Amino acid sequence: MTFEEFFSSATRNTPYDYQTRLAGADSGRPCESLLINIPTGLGKTAAVVLAWLWNRVAHPKVAHRETWPRRLVYCLPMRTLVEQTRDETGTWITKLAEAGLI
Repeated sequence: MTFEEFFSSATRNTPYDYQTRLAGADSGRPCESLLINIPTGLGKTAAVVLAWLWNRVAHPKVAHRETWPRRLVYCLPMRTLVEQTRDETGTWITKLAEAGLI
């Protein structure tokens, strides 16, 4: 499975190039702090959450997955954003589980 297939299974969309790069594409990437500056509405939440899930749970190499933290902490300034992020993440996880990818 590729990151693009993983992302598409979760969102029903093809990832933008920056989303694929953030996840490290199919080879994955080391876990490190990054600053992303992307306009509103272009999938920052999906980029971060699905890059973490890919590298932590779904990456083909178990040794790579074990280098990523077990938890993703997401800090948001408003309750509405928290609820939206919770709902979207739950939807993505459900779709990935139904597809047998996590």
